[in-house]
Amino acid sequence: MKASSSIPITVLCGFLGAGKTTLLNHLLGQQAGRRVAVIVNEFGAVNIDAGLVVSTTEDTIELSNGCICCTLRGDLLHAVHDLLETRELDAILIESTGIGEPLPIAQSFCLTPEDLDLDPEPGQPPIPNLIGRVHVDAMVTVVDSAQFFDLWNSPDTLPDDAPEDGGQGRGFGELLAEQLEFADIVVLNKADLAQPADLARLRDLLRITNPRARVLEAVKGQLPADQLLDVGLFDMDASMQLDAWQEELEREHIPESEEFGLGTFIYRSERPLDAARFQEALTAGLPRSVIRSKGWVNLGDGLATLWNHTGRQLVLEQAGTWHDPEQAFTEIVFIGQQLDPVALQALLDGARQPAGVGA
Repeated sequence: MKASSSIPITVLCGFLGAGKTTLLNHLLGQQAGRRVAVIVNEFGAVNIDAGLVVSTTEDTIELSNGCICCTLRGDLLHAVHDLLETRELDAILIESTGIGEPLPIAQSFCLTPEDLDLDPEPGQPPIPNLIGRVHVDAMVTVVDSAQFFDLWNSPDTLPDDAPEDGGQGRGFGELLAEQLEFADIVVLNKADLAQPADLARLRDLLRITNPRARVLEAVKGQLPADQLLDVGLFDMDASMQLDAWQEELEREHIPESEEFGLGTFIYRSERPLDAARFQEALTAGLPRSVIRSKGWVNLGDGLATLWNHTGRQLVLEQAGTWHDPEQAFTEIVFIGQQLDPVALQALLDGARQPAGVGA
């Protein structure tokens, strides 16, 4: 049993575009009367996802341009400590970056800063020890069921990790495996877009790699909150017995952007896009190097259009009106390998309205 003063933490992991933010919003929509804080960690210098999270009863904290399972571990502990010191909370929800690994995030709340070998940055106060003040309730991994095996079976190896260069020849399948194997709950999201055979294969894979995990199917992240929150599924003692637990403590931490060869490019334009030109640009297609992109599009019609792309799927949907149409903008974050910023800039610049029109 956890002390009544210990705040439960639920962590959402999952690869880029799996649907973590959508699931998070559905969970928050079911928390009437509960005091919930949200920490959003997204890969890239601009945290688009924090802008997509619905308002909560407490705070939404952004941790950007790094990963809380590695380079931002100290920042994560400081963020949680500040919440505990300044708010009365019932729960904390953390959305990890799409290339984050669950195990080291869980360790952040199970071990002391000394055990984690964490030192404060210059000018930063000591890393807080949160043992006894918070506890992990469940580690949740969200899966894009429709595109999982495309990535899992991809023959591509991670950049700079080719065997001929002395590397291990790993692919993105290794990251997916790590996200699955340490999960207490696996959400097979986008089940409506997946082939029944792929869903069956996913369940078979989980029975082999993580038979203890609770497996849930979802469409657009819609699930009852009581299936994911306050479930008490995380077992710290059992986790500490895993070989991977000690291996994680002993390994040198490399930023995920380097380990998985991913980079970002941020496109921003104050000038509205032209609907017809924009359609032509989309028809031409995004470069294959882009594996994930998201953001906001301004078509000069007073409406904010949400851009959400992963793999073969690109969804554009109206998300309401701009608070101030005069300050509307287009901002899209592209994530991928060996991105060509010049090509992406030209693609979208060519879709803008002519100068002086709708500016």
